[in-house]
Amino acid sequence: MSLLSRLREWRNNQARIEGVEVFRVFPNAVLDAIVGTLPRTKEEMLAIKGIKEAKYGKYGAAILRIIAESAPSGSDNQMASGAKISVSSNLEALLPNVSDEGKKEEDQTLSVSQFLDGLNVELSGMASRVQGEVSSVDVRERVIYFTIKDVKDESTLNCLIFRYQYDISGVEIAIGDEIIVEGVPEIYKPSGRLSMKIGVIELAGIGALQKAYEALKLKFEQEGLFAPARKRALPEFPETIALITSEQGAAIGDFTMNLGAQGLNVHFYPVSVEGKKAVFEIIKAIRYFNRSPEKYDVLVIVRGGGSLESLQAFNNEALSREVAGSNIPTLCGIGHEKDVTLAAMVADVMVSTPTATARTLRAPWDAARSTLAHTEKHLLQIYERTLLAAKHQVETFSHTLISRLDQFSKRFQALRERFSQHIPRMQFQIREARQSVIHYSDELKKQYQQVLEEAEGRIEEIGETLKRYDPKRALALGYSLIQKEGRILRSVEGVKKGDSLTLRLAKGRLDSEVTGVYND
Repeated sequence: MSLLSRLREWRNNQARIEGVEVFRVFPNAVLDAIVGTLPRTKEEMLAIKGIKEAKYGKYGAAILRIIAESAPSGSDNQMASGAKISVSSNLEALLPNVSDEGKKEEDQTLSVSQFLDGLNVELSGMASRVQGEVSSVDVRERVIYFTIKDVKDESTLNCLIFRYQYDISGVEIAIGDEIIVEGVPEIYKPSGRLSMKIGVIELAGIGALQKAYEALKLKFEQEGLFAPARKRALPEFPETIALITSEQGAAIGDFTMNLGAQGLNVHFYPVSVEGKKAVFEIIKAIRYFNRSPEKYDVLVIVRGGGSLESLQAFNNEALSREVAGSNIPTLCGIGHEKDVTLAAMVADVMVSTPTATARTLRAPWDAARSTLAHTEKHLLQIYERTLLAAKHQVETFSHTLISRLDQFSKRFQALRERFSQHIPRMQFQIREARQSVIHYSDELKKQYQQVLEEAEGRIEEIGETLKRYDPKRALALGYSLIQKEGRILRSVEGVKKGDSLTLRLAKGRLDSEVTGVYND
């Protein structure tokens, strides 16, 4: 592995352990500068832009060690000796910068804080994987503290892991569990206690893994994550593919080789596909593509087969839920026919291998290309058959139309002759009707005049009657109408003393009050 590759791998592991973005450890430009200058001492490292005292104090020893280990045998002895790291060299880096001649015995004395800082710098380069049995667990809001022991000699190791890293690991530890942890040792200065800061936790042993797999599978099944109703169909002709897999190994080669030269636009995000660190990287890759889901037709995750232990990442709850929640339709080809991971089961489409994944994507294009080639080959024959069929159809319609037009012409001629024969009779009937109209018109005028005269006489008679019974005529003779509340009174019944009455005369009206009531 090249020096740059080793530095990047170290940086990625360090960032994962610390739970930070990789650029917060070192950006790519700084790693390139380290490879370009190959620093041998603290001063040479501090001369690189982007590395200051704090960065050197935290990562300097590990960087110099990697440079020394990457140097070929028989190379510059000065570089090798300058890159040799020990606890004392780290502690010396914390002392004031004085010349060798001016150094005295008392100058080597360190404070407790300086000594512990030096130890932690050295320990930061000792990232390790450790297996043991959980002997105690203290779950708190942000951090989980636990202890693992060696079952052979009861040696113990204090550990801590942040809650979000614990949740993503997908392992709920309990006393007695056999686990594998990965992290960096660190001394907590206020108490001087050595603990291991854990980045990932894994279950150890096939039995424990199978038990956890079955339990999580049942949980997903009860939640409906495997239900066909929630699965989306892939686009019929995918063009832009978001690919997540390792850039090393056979999976990506099998996928690209079987995908073929389809002209598809593949966006590749390299990740680890084994170990718990793969969980963090794959989740990060899924979230990266889902920032712009409209750009991609399908999200593809592939890796080759392996044991249950090697496929742990794809049976992780956090990763599986991330796949299920993707806004891009998902296609997973993980392992072989016998390897059925939970991440693949919650995906929209699950196939058995990276090869089958590529063939699933290219199948509609192959079918379309085959159909196009067949059509192109037989296009002339199809055109000729279609033209002959159309010509026959036109001729049939033409004969039918001419026949129908001939029948229509004959019927029209017959109707015309019949109409000509009926014209003299119609003319006679019109003359007769005209004479009848003239006769009945005179008769109608006479009857109308008679009815009009009778109506006028009747109107005059009714008018005289109305005059005789007109109330105003009676009023003009000196009579009046008496009303109570708009009702004409014909007797004193219902009238009492004090009631208001209205008297209507021939001209005007009077309002009066009853002063007495007499029923004579």
